[in-house]
Amino acid sequence: MKKMKQAAVLGHPISHSKSPVLHRAAYQLLGAPISYSAIDMEPGQAAEHAAALRAGNWAGCSVTMPLKDAFVPLMDELSARVQRLGALNTIVVRDDGTLYGENTDVDGLVQALADVGLAQCAQAMILGSGNTTLAAIEAAAEVGVSQLALVVRSAARASRATGLADQLGMETTVHEISGIDQAVAATLNAIPLVFSTLPPRAADDWVPVIGAGSGILLDVAYDPWPSALAQAWQGTVISGIHMLVHQAVEQVRFFSAGAWQESRRADVTNAMYDSLGLARHQ
Repeated sequence: MKKMKQAAVLGHPISHSKSPVLHRAAYQLLGAPISYSAIDMEPGQAAEHAAALRAGNWAGCSVTMPLKDAFVPLMDELSARVQRLGALNTIVVRDDGTLYGENTDVDGLVQALADVGLAQCAQAMILGSGNTTLAAIEAAAEVGVSQLALVVRSAARASRATGLADQLGMETTVHEISGIDQAVAATLNAIPLVFSTLPPRAADDWVPVIGAGSGILLDVAYDPWPSALAQAWQGTVISGIHMLVHQAVEQVRFFSAGAWQESRRADVTNAMYDSLGLARHQ
């Protein structure tokens, strides 16, 4: 019998995380000998944990706030995506003990859009300018976006986001939410694809300006749900729980290695939805 390997989600706070439920459902379905826990951790503990990953019997870790930057310099290898974003959400522990950093948030966003039939789009808007915004910019590039509107509180703090969009060949405009008038709002509300990367409730006071959109809104927030923005939205709304499930499926692919079969991706995805008592978009 194969020796049990460990995996965990790392973050602070972490008690609310749905990752243990999702991952355990997947490993049970696949028959993969992997345990999965939640570890409360702050950035100052990252180096110590990276050393433990190399020395112990680990498959990998899911990484959430506020650690997505902290682990990047501690990896032995980074995906091209993480090199661009400067943020990871996945640590893969290889058989030789080396650590590989990946960001499956991008896959989560792309697959959540695919579930509602969107595979290609030329124009998008992103609300926010943090680490999740960077993943959304990368996802937007993957679905073919060439024109991007960034809506932020402070344009001065959006330089990482605009730099990444430039690198990916997008034509980008930046709008501070406080400076958007009715004419600009009308233009923004016509954009067919919108990502809100703002924390829960952070977009509440943006609703009078942004909330009348008729395109697809993927709101990464999911607790509480629906968000005020999702409630006011006039088009298709995708909750962040769909992104969460799909990014976790990619992590399971990395962590379960020999037990993974691509032909079972849909089964794994559906088992994860079932574990949360949710239906998948069809």
